Amino acid sequence: MPTRRARALAFAAFSQTFAGSPALADPMQPTKNWVVDYADTECDASREYGSGDDALVLLIRPSPNGDSYELLLSRPHHGPKFAEELEGSVDFGGGPTKAWLLHYGGKARDVNVYKFRIPAAEMARGRNAASVRLRVEGGPDVTLKLTIMAALLEGLDKCTVDLKRYWNMDDAGEARVATQAKGSLVGLFSDNDYPSEALMRGQQGASQFLLLIDEKGNVAGCYVQRASGVPALDGMGCYVIKERLKMTPALDAQGHAIRSSAVTPPIKWVM
Repeated sequence: MPTRRARALAFAAFSQTFAGSPALADPMQPTKNWVVDYADTECDASREYGSGDDALVLLIRPSPNGDSYELLLSRPHHGPKFAEELEGSVDFGGGPTKAWLLHYGGKARDVNVYKFRIPAAEMARGRNAASVRLRVEGGPDVTLKLTIMAALLEGLDKCTVDLKRYWNMDDAGEARVATQAKGSLVGLFSDNDYPSEALMRGQQGASQFLLLIDEKGNVAGCYVQRASGVPALDGMGCYVIKERLKMTPALDAQGHAIRSSAVTPPIKWVM
């Protein structure tokens, strides 16, 4: 099966700033260039900052439908065993936008990850931004130097177009799908799946997810299509779906299994 995984582009670091973007105080300088990675299920742009105990990585990830972006701030420290929900904000220089975020550890829990999710309209402010401030209530408060953001986001846009083509999400791909992928969420979730963070806060909501389904019916990728407003619920929804859902793959006109996408019905979290 052809893959996109080998394709990667490095963006050189330029020192210019852009007019019209209010500067944030004391930005941390990058230590390496931007790297854009074309993976099979997502497009990522990452960059390293600082060194030693102060080292961190900023990662920008657009959703395949272009509606939202994830900003991930990771640090080489021991992360929590279970994901927790925190308050924070993102500021590209025009004032902070408040947002709930998820805090969790990496696979080996030796990495602290803070994942913000912002709408595409908010990410558009970063196109000409000289820096970004990511603040976590009771946690990191960092301002990072940004460069060549217009070119970077253009590269991510092109990657996303290619991603849609790869998963038959563009017009030509949708025309190739003769039979849609099928699956059921009935019985997939249990009471034990309700995130403890959301339970403690009395949080409820409904989420919908965009799924990338491979030729074997596996859920290869899961993205928030409609957010509940509670990151813990959205994060658990994708986790359960990827771990447990098995689908019948889509078929082309000749009856061959092909890659495709699907949007789930609303998943309601009610206490």
